[in-house]
Amino acid sequence: MTSSPPDKTPITLTEKTAWLKDRYWRFGMEEVLEDHLHDLFEIDDEGEMTVQPRIDPLTGESKGLMVLGRSGDGKTALLKRTLRASSTFTERTDDQEGNTLYITVPPEATIKKIAELILAKTGYHKLDPRARSADAWEMVMHRLGLAGIRMIVIDECHHIFRKGSGRDVMGAIQSLKHIMQSAGGVALIIAGVPSLRGEILSEPSGETFRRFQEFHLSDIRPGTREAKLFETNFGKSAAMLGIEVPDEAFLPERILFAKHGQVGRSIELGKAILHDAVARKRGVLSFERAEAIYRKSSSGFDMTPFHAAEWGAVQQELEALGWGQ
Repeated sequence: MTSSPPDKTPITLTEKTAWLKDRYWRFGMEEVLEDHLHDLFEIDDEGEMTVQPRIDPLTGESKGLMVLGRSGDGKTALLKRTLRASSTFTERTDDQEGNTLYITVPPEATIKKIAELILAKTGYHKLDPRARSADAWEMVMHRLGLAGIRMIVIDECHHIFRKGSGRDVMGAIQSLKHIMQSAGGVALIIAGVPSLRGEILSEPSGETFRRFQEFHLSDIRPGTREAKLFETNFGKSAAMLGIEVPDEAFLPERILFAKHGQVGRSIELGKAILHDAVARKRGVLSFERAEAIYRKSSSGFDMTPFHAAEWGAVQQELEALGWGQ
């Protein structure tokens, strides 16, 4: 399903910072997500996934997937990377045709606003402001078929369940169900914080919840394959940028400890430390600069995981101080 072009070694400072910004660090979650996608779509005679969603012959409906994780767990990066690297799905944008819509829900969005966003993505910008939400969603169903859309990704989906004036939880659930009832089939991926699961479950019948598989993003735990992959990603990125990681510094372990193993936040800190070295033209990473970068966004303890001492002793001292509790 996916393909990755070979890396070209960046030479100039501008090339290096651009390369680091775009570099995606894999942790094995990609394979899990792809496995879920295989359950949502038909396969061909070669066993390859097609763009045709699997349709229940009794109900005529497709299925969906919930991707759940806290803010900073890396949901958006994972979904966007999967779509970008896919040879099966292409995001529809203002500049290109495609079979997939990627919608990011703003915090203030109502159900009708989501319909407007989907209509705009399919090229329809003439929705009457006086139109009812139900009418807007009828138009969505029609436009999805016309545009040949076979998958919709709704990121930050928990926002449509926020309480307040003009908001309707049951109506939001019904709207998601409408998508999976689209003619010809549209697979639906919704991503959000863990409370999204509870909101979908609040439907008394439980019908919509049963249509979704669940994919929960987890933290990187010390000593696991994911922790080793983080170390590898960090080391290979440093090498590509011409930066030396000191032996026995245990910088990847310190980064994971500093961010409690959260994938997205750990990557963000790791890249920030590497970017600092590139921007300041330093050939070797140091505890001093790593700690300075960390303190720009974190506070609370006088001692940090980047304290210039043996890692085991630093970790033990921080745990004794209540780090992570």
